Amino acid sequence: MGGIALIDCRQEAAVILTRLDPLFAKQWHCRYRIDVVNNQYGAEFNFFLDIRRKDHRERSIPLHTVKTTDLETLERVVSAVQEGTQLTLNFVDFGQVRWPLSQRWIR
Repeated sequence: MGGIALIDCRQEAAVILTRLDPLFAKQWHCRYRIDVVNNQYGAEFNFFLDIRRKDHRERSIPLHTVKTTDLETLERVVSAVQEGTQLTLNFVDFGQVRWPLSQRWIR
């Protein structure tokens, strides 16, 4: 069958935000961040919630995997996620690459 799978960027972002909501509890001395990881071996992008509490170990909770290597699709998913949350996004293993649509560095 081997066709191209179309990805609905809004739906992917909605899945991430839905899974993020119950994990995000506003607490004192607690830092939250979303890590977006370029999984080069699995040909996909992974989203994690990184939680750092004072005097506790750091936790990284998997949120979702976007099964594509297309940066344009990822850029649309990321912008939709940014519309739904004010958490900082951290990009891991992207190297020196620019977003295809905005031409800004991925950071």
